[in-house]
Amino acid sequence: MTEHRPTVKPVPAVRNPEQLPPAIVRSRQLIQAVLAQSLLETGDQGCAALAWDWALTGTRPSPVTLSLPLGHPPSRAEIHAEASAPPEGSTAPPGVPADYCDQLSEARHVLTWLAGDTDEIPVDDDNRGRFIGARDDYARTDAHIRQVRDQARRALDAFDLPEPMDPDDAMNPWRWPAAWMNAAWLRGVHDLLDWVLGDRPAAPLSAQTIRLPSLYDLTYEEAAADDVVQQGRPGGEPVDPARHPPPEYGEAVQAVIRWLRGQTTTPPIDHHGHSPYTTSAED
Repeated sequence: MTEHRPTVKPVPAVRNPEQLPPAIVRSRQLIQAVLAQSLLETGDQGCAALAWDWALTGTRPSPVTLSLPLGHPPSRAEIHAEASAPPEGSTAPPGVPADYCDQLSEARHVLTWLAGDTDEIPVDDDNRGRFIGARDDYARTDAHIRQVRDQARRALDAFDLPEPMDPDDAMNPWRWPAAWMNAAWLRGVHDLLDWVLGDRPAAPLSAQTIRLPSLYDLTYEEAAADDVVQQGRPGGEPVDPARHPPPEYGEAVQAVIRWLRGQTTTPPIDHHGHSPYTTSAED
């Protein structure tokens, strides 16, 4: 009696080409490690796998709009457009996994990471910082964090807020000159990174006493920064220098946390110690 076996349509394995396309900003070695973990989590027949294959080779349909294969790797503009496009709701064409709709957020994350729009590694692993030599889920290494912290310290040594500050000035932080606002921002950067590096015993706003906090621990600090940022704004809290640091300090704390997660790709200050409140021309 002839045994009948179910016919399974093979799905091409995701390939990491020897020569990466110009639109891809990650190293081949890093891609290989993250790709392996991504496929371990999401499987090799879902939308996430399709995103890897489309971005790296262009030989399969696109993962969101389900456009036909390009036959060549997409450009960076095409990757951006695909990552932000609304999903195609019609029947999937040949070569698209049947469960492609289940992993659209993962697919978008893969695309934006490969193109360099986010540094947040597109896996759910609890220790994804290891892929770049960082600890926990951090998207930055301790060496990079220390470099930014030290830049903030040097900039504050060159120019800090006046001590003591006139009470009228302290009550009007949104009217400060740009250099003062920059100094308040630098203080937030320095103090948070000091805690992250284990050189400060407690968190600057939430007062958590955790040595070498995890990325998750920073969510409490981020929430504590909300009240600080809203001081003196419509609908926010009154300015209270005795209770809170300046609002620019809270803004810096939130910006630093986004950078540490990889949500933003540039540090919260540049190598001259400039924040969004100052530029080189204002020195």
